[in-house]
Amino acid sequence: MVWDEKWEKVFQTEEWGKYPPECLIRFIAGNYYNKDRKTVKILEIGCGTGTNLWYMARERFDVYGIEGSKTAVERAIKRIESEGLSANIIQGDILSLPFEKEYFDAVIDSDCLYCNSADDTNIVLSEVKRVLKKDGLFFSRTPTDKMYFGKSFDTVGDMEYKNISDGPLKGKGLARLMNLDRIKSMYGKYIKILSIDKEEHTRDNGNILVSKWVIVCQCTTGKISI
Repeated sequence: MVWDEKWEKVFQTEEWGKYPPECLIRFIAGNYYNKDRKTVKILEIGCGTGTNLWYMARERFDVYGIEGSKTAVERAIKRIESEGLSANIIQGDILSLPFEKEYFDAVIDSDCLYCNSADDTNIVLSEVKRVLKKDGLFFSRTPTDKMYFGKSFDTVGDMEYKNISDGPLKGKGLARLMNLDRIKSMYGKYIKILSIDKEEHTRDNGNILVSKWVIVCQCTTGKISI
């Protein structure tokens, strides 16, 4: 399994966010609020403790999640069930998604792919393309190359780091950052890029920059240059 065991400790010891990021809400609202929601199938890869699944389930979409951490899956299911909501949540490996071809209207990556090497990310992207319906959308939120990643760290690949000493990425195993060219070459190899935007804020009186790409793609043939 591609999932890093360090995340089991993270989910066991840290209180996780309970509400989805605004950029995801905008993506879902802008593309699916005017649909017959119960027929819209949405998968989140690396769904964690179910923050985004909770939101999408409340909005009455047909929601699926896959996550490597047993603790996270248990917490996600408990939260969903405690509010009388419905979601299909499984513990599994995002390198081999256990779903049929062209099954989902949308796939969500909210800070999951960056925890994987470039080689593994290519495999996951090919799986995302496989399970998306034609014209289905892929939402990806991932750290930029400007993201603060610690005073000390080990470099293990091109913009890939481990043993990060401090900051938002501390204690979470591998962290892979992305620049604009890498997004175009990696994502664009599998799926059509519709938009690339950025969200940023600072912490600790401006000393720590939290910088994320917000990428929206569509499952059609060919690539797009941005």
